[in-house]
Amino acid sequence: MAKITQRSDSADISDLEDIEPPFDTYLRGKYKKSFAYATIKDRLPVILTKVIDTLSRNKDEIFKTHGAQAVEEIKQVVGGISKLKNELVTNKAILPLIVMSNRDNDDAQIWNDKIEKLTEERQETQLWFNTIWLICECYMYRRIAQEFFLTEHLKAYDPFSIQKEESFFKAKGSFSHLSKYVLNLIDTKNDHNIAEQEKFLINLIKLNLWGNKCDLSLSTGNVDSQNDNPLNLLESLDSDILIDNSNEVWRLLCKNVQCKTNNNSIVDIVLDNAGYELFTDLCLAIFLMENKLANKIRFYVKRYPWFVSDVTTCDFHWLVEMIKTSDDENIQRFGQVCDKYLKDKSWTIEEESFWTEPFDYSEMKSSNPSLYNKLSEAVLVIFKGDLNYRKLMGDVNWKYTTDFCEALRGFRPTNLLSLRTVKADVCVGLPAGKAEELKKEIPNWMEIGKFGLIQASIEIQ
Repeated sequence: MAKITQRSDSADISDLEDIEPPFDTYLRGKYKKSFAYATIKDRLPVILTKVIDTLSRNKDEIFKTHGAQAVEEIKQVVGGISKLKNELVTNKAILPLIVMSNRDNDDAQIWNDKIEKLTEERQETQLWFNTIWLICECYMYRRIAQEFFLTEHLKAYDPFSIQKEESFFKAKGSFSHLSKYVLNLIDTKNDHNIAEQEKFLINLIKLNLWGNKCDLSLSTGNVDSQNDNPLNLLESLDSDILIDNSNEVWRLLCKNVQCKTNNNSIVDIVLDNAGYELFTDLCLAIFLMENKLANKIRFYVKRYPWFVSDVTTCDFHWLVEMIKTSDDENIQRFGQVCDKYLKDKSWTIEEESFWTEPFDYSEMKSSNPSLYNKLSEAVLVIFKGDLNYRKLMGDVNWKYTTDFCEALRGFRPTNLLSLRTVKADVCVGLPAGKAEELKKEIPNWMEIGKFGLIQASIEIQ
């Protein structure tokens, strides 16, 4: 098994600056006192090594599923990923992707054009540590995908699936508690007054927020067991929510229901992590449907494996199948409710190329107007997790007191809600002095996922 302790030696990398990221500039790995630097230097090489280890350890399973020729192709993939790792740790140029004419909706040229544009705009070669953090981190996952696209028998292989499935089994105890809770809300929904409905919705929003702690790209695949009842922890975590616009979400959805001329009850959820977090997404989605706060929910997934634990179509179906056939009565019934909504098309799983392209969300209107218009059909779009937050912010190190809407830079197809535990050094909308107070108490407060944001841009007509 390959060792996973290799790191890049920053002493060999030129043009690094031993400072924190300056405000109003892009987050980049060149700033040594930044999480971007630590990510590129330490975390990303470990993730690449784990992909290589996974392929090496699972040759027998790959042989059974994909055949002998696929086993031979493992050497090709390992070679490509080893090359990628070497480019990263030695701070080489971001290389053009291979354009594949035989691949449907191939986005390689889109990536190549973006990198070329950045090179022209910045008048410098885009290296791993000097380019925008968002670009190089996403590029790494796109290059991993490329190594599999170049094979004949492993095109659809997910090198992160084992980690995602293991994280599901670790959380089975929590699934049972949450299933019982949500099913009870369904069974007693006619007994709840408006104030109780609001309380339940806000509880589920908070549950969904804290589900975002389960990020395998941050933990490099190591997630602690989650068998306790998460609902028992919600109140104790309230003090860690730095911005809480959940009441505005309730008012928006209630007003939308009351508006007799408005039949728009679509809620879009741009998903983040598979496993436990996806389960909390389903908890919220069931509540919205059962209480008529939405009549359609569209779940947006990644087209191929991304950031270790991001949800793909396969991950979504796998989770529903696992809970639908669970030996736990509550989990099984919960799964049947999910299955019903998928079968009657009240819930749909949406694949869009934009989520794995090299753009932040302010670029969506020009680069993918059809998706922008599609999102505008919804009464609310919920963006899950840290990567989505970074794309909303453009990976700019905004001053902490910057208004959320200002940092969106014109991206507003409809009402927006970001649910995110803070795991990257970008955060806006805080009261003056709050970030400095947090930093004094916990110097790495922006990296550890302890603090959460329920941050919205909502206009109620």
